[in-house]
Amino acid sequence: MSCLHTLSRSWHESIWLYEQLAFASPGDAVLLTRDAVLATESPITLASFLAKCEAQGVSVYVLAEDLKLRGVDNKYQNCHAVDYGGFVDLVIQHDKQIAW
Repeated sequence: MSCLHTLSRSWHESIWLYEQLAFASPGDAVLLTRDAVLATESPITLASFLAKCEAQGVSVYVLAEDLKLRGVDNKYQNCHAVDYGGFVDLVIQHDKQIAW
């Protein structure tokens, strides 16, 4: 049973990036939305998070519209940008969703 973890808070507010990984399983996905996309501006934090996700078999996505609205570029190949249609596809592909 796979899960889509949607993260919307700024990574500055807490250590939520790593907190949610305790609940993730292989085959799960993480989607960064709203202020969470700002994590893509922190090379150390996101690179470490992406490495841990890869080791756990968890895919990472970022909502392209939120990147654009905040003037942020996604510099990571293993952090896949998706549009709203891709967001819907992720919801359909996973058995449940947890919003953080």
